[in-house]
Amino acid sequence: MGRKGFTLIELIVVIAIIAILAAIIAPNAFKAIEKAKVSATIADYKSIKTAAMAYYSDVGTWPADGSTTAGFVTDDGSTGWDGPYLEKWPAVDRWGGSYTFENDSARDWDGDGTNDAARYIQLTSVPSTAAGKIDLQVDGTAGTASGYVQYGSGSPVTLYMLISQD
Repeated sequence: MGRKGFTLIELIVVIAIIAILAAIIAPNAFKAIEKAKVSATIADYKSIKTAAMAYYSDVGTWPADGSTTAGFVTDDGSTGWDGPYLEKWPAVDRWGGSYTFENDSARDWDGDGTNDAARYIQLTSVPSTAAGKIDLQVDGTAGTASGYVQYGSGSPVTLYMLISQD
């Protein structure tokens, strides 16, 4: 007489093998996703930095504080504007926050205790672990309050990435 199905033991063994494989593969998949988000954020930073430098080269001034698309994607009315400098402004960062170009004196970039006139990108809602990885890749050293990348404590954090400083 021929067999027409699987025994309960055979099914349990197959399910156990699938569960073991899933337990091995899933963490690696999540690490790859986080690594891709960090790499994409650094690529966005480099694109915005290049666009800001091109704008400055053409116009002779920096885009306005709080800019997103004005000056980068659309003409802001400045004499000499030869854009667009970006195809599109990143609507949200990889963690659901926002990118904003800042042109102000609200941060101490050189560590001397006084705020410096600077241009930087502000990203909101970045997990602190991702902020540390971005900091390490951009600066070469991790440190929340110094270098080209700065952020506070807690999670999520607001991340500040320096473009230019006076």
